[in-house]
Amino acid sequence: MSPLQEVPKRRVLHSWKEVAAFLGATVRSVQRWEKTAGLPVHRQGGGLKTRVYAYSDQLERWRESGQVATSEREPAPVPVLRRRWLHIAILGIAVLAAIAFLVWRGDMARRGGVPAMWRLENSTLTVMDAVGRACWMKQFPPFDPGFEAEVRDKVLIADIDGDGQREVLFNFVPANVGESGGSLMCFEQTGRLRWQYHYGSAKTFGNRSFSASYRGQVIRPVRIDGKPHLLTVANHYVWYPSQTALIDPATGRLEEEYWHPGAIRQCVLYDLDGDGQDEVLLGGINNPGDGLGHAALAVLKLPFSKAPRQSVPGDFPAVTGGGEWAYLLFPLPDVARVAGMLPMLDRLSVDKAGRIFVETPLPETGGVVYYLDTQLNVVEVRFSDNFASLHNRFFLTHLLDHRLSEAELAWLRRPARFPAAPDGNSPQLKRFWKY
Repeated sequence: MSPLQEVPKRRVLHSWKEVAAFLGATVRSVQRWEKTAGLPVHRQGGGLKTRVYAYSDQLERWRESGQVATSEREPAPVPVLRRRWLHIAILGIAVLAAIAFLVWRGDMARRGGVPAMWRLENSTLTVMDAVGRACWMKQFPPFDPGFEAEVRDKVLIADIDGDGQREVLFNFVPANVGESGGSLMCFEQTGRLRWQYHYGSAKTFGNRSFSASYRGQVIRPVRIDGKPHLLTVANHYVWYPSQTALIDPATGRLEEEYWHPGAIRQCVLYDLDGDGQDEVLLGGINNPGDGLGHAALAVLKLPFSKAPRQSVPGDFPAVTGGGEWAYLLFPLPDVARVAGMLPMLDRLSVDKAGRIFVETPLPETGGVVYYLDTQLNVVEVRFSDNFASLHNRFFLTHLLDHRLSEAELAWLRRPARFPAAPDGNSPQLKRFWKY
């Protein structure tokens, strides 16, 4: 080296950060260049204690050699003014996105959201989403005083027609139900009223006529041959007729109806005959005309018209037209008869083994439990523990003229089967039950 040639100053850089700063690049870039472009970096030590260092003159010569492509070099730092404008632009975009989200959320609220829950306060129905936020509200005229106790299925939220939207069905019973009757109202997911179906109709059975004044009782979505339908049950607000209906969920149009001579309180869907289509089990009371009547179980096919019409004996004509697949009346215990207790079927269910569970009530408490098979044959009968003592007390107080016997228990174990619903107060029924 000529003594007149200037020797470049050498500076030791002790970390990746210092190497990156010297070259005007990022730490990630200089680490990549070491592997792909021969960046002269040295290490001291080993393992976790390895130290990285480099000499400034070697780095300068490497940079001048052009071993890294221009496209791989770090872009020049953005001027401070440009960075400020960039930050302002990003902030503006974030603000606009937040505003758009709030507008979308407000629009969803106005359009009703996705109904999942409901609440009734006085005569206001509030429909809410899954986290309890109000979707929409409807104010109705005052309800009938019996609305709370008499209407079993007040509101149903479900996709009843398979359109991917959740409809809201409401069993509306006005305070003047005796004049205008109750109705089933179908609201779309947004809260718009789609249709309103008025229960029942003016009917005449035998020598009695009835106004179209009914309280809705049951709402069930059903499928018949893969097509959605609505099954409803409505009871006359005073007298005996009860209407079970199949309704088109898209339009609210009545498709089929079945009339029963007494109120229906229980409804269960179960495939009794194993044909892949549920049957409808209806539990209630059969009591047209004067008298207490009997607890009753009616079984319908879906659709109702699928059940074959059976021949009906002359002494037990079908009071309301027939159409059942099967029909049972249950004995009226004499303790219930002398107590003046209406024999409304209290409980109805089907267990996993396919046994039908039926309970008829007794005065004060308890009841008679019947287990039936899928053909409605009696499998087992149980009396509540208070039945014998209740019967004995009624005998000792002269309400009954006989003691409880095994013969009476045997009669009470025998429901009577009919091809159609007869008159549950017919004197001819005495042939089935002596007591």
